[in-house]
Amino acid sequence: MNFSCLLCYQASQTPVCTWCEHDMFFFNKIIHGSNLLSFGPVGNHVRHSCYQRLTLLSVHTHPMTILINAFKFQHSLMAGSVLSQWFIHHKQQDIVPKPQLLLPVPISPWRLASRHYNQAAVLAQELGKAFAIPMCTNWAVRKGFSAQHTLGKQQRFEHANSIFSLTRHCIDSAVQDAPKVTHVAIVDDVITTGVTADVLARMLRDRYPHLLIEVWAMTFTPPPKSSLLVT
Repeated sequence: MNFSCLLCYQASQTPVCTWCEHDMFFFNKIIHGSNLLSFGPVGNHVRHSCYQRLTLLSVHTHPMTILINAFKFQHSLMAGSVLSQWFIHHKQQDIVPKPQLLLPVPISPWRLASRHYNQAAVLAQELGKAFAIPMCTNWAVRKGFSAQHTLGKQQRFEHANSIFSLTRHCIDSAVQDAPKVTHVAIVDDVITTGVTADVLARMLRDRYPHLLIEVWAMTFTPPPKSSLLVT
């Protein structure tokens, strides 16, 4: 099948051409460790009081932002598939032990109506198929219309606490199955301050104190002057 590369727009047999993929930055277990909460340039800048592990594909900078924006705002499921496949390829050796359940971060009904899909759920579905992990989409809800990308860290925390809540049954049915679910991963496309993931993780821990919670995301938005921005 013939494509135009999603990044450089040149003819390509794959959605992203070999040259563009070769130039991409990906977090590497040997260099950055398998748990990025222990890697200073990431762990020092994300809130993580209630989840224990963070796995990231890349940083939220050009050209990765082209794929993220196409996926979220231009209805490009192909861009989302590229992100999923890269995550699977680069992280399959790092996912040990595997979570027993994937939990995509919910979006608001208004956003779902305009976008027609929850990007985190699309990612979780592809990752779940590859890693043989079931997904639960009705574990939490988000209300309201406002976005968080314009807010500061404390504002994000207050905002997340007010707009997210667990559903009545959340993951009860999964927890009741045998073997019991004790290890889950919250899945999102972008993590900036870690507040959303941490608030949702706290809600999960409050209801299911035994849970080990990790976070999977495609990209991390580094703060200004981060060493991750030095090429």
